[in-house]
Amino acid sequence: MPRYQVTVGDREFDVELETVEGRYVARINGKSVELYSRQLHETRSLLFVDNESYEVDIRINGNGGQKTVFMKGLEIPAYVEDYNLAQLRKAAGITGKATIEAVLKAPMPGMVVGVKVKEGDKVKKGMPLVVIEAMKMENIIKSRGEGTVKAIHVTAGKSVEKNDKLLEFE
Repeated sequence: MPRYQVTVGDREFDVELETVEGRYVARINGKSVELYSRQLHETRSLLFVDNESYEVDIRINGNGGQKTVFMKGLEIPAYVEDYNLAQLRKAAGITGKATIEAVLKAPMPGMVVGVKVKEGDKVKKGMPLVVIEAMKMENIIKSRGEGTVKAIHVTAGKSVEKNDKLLEFE
């Protein structure tokens, strides 16, 4: 049965997944939860957790296990890795600290309504970088790690498509 370590912010979750009659049973930190999902779109799914439904949009951020989960109006950065590898990394003293991608790309099409940084700014994890309006909702794109803004490719009022360059980091 696959086992993962899922990190959300500073919290770590031990997740084991088992398939039972077309559904999943997840053990999250030892607690069993029944899961079922139905794909709605390329990255969007309807997720049923113990018979409660949630619409989730999961985006993969570059290589590795970095993901962004959009759920209930929230943008939740998460890191998913094989449980055994995570334990080896910890034993070796290698941190799982979030690294910032060299290029920040638009996670969705929309209109840029604000750029919260300028070239040369040092950013920390969780700092707001760019605000994009999509489907009449403002989405705040936040830093996933530490870095320095090298270049800004957008301005307020500019339309962007999914995967357009927003910012570059050193």
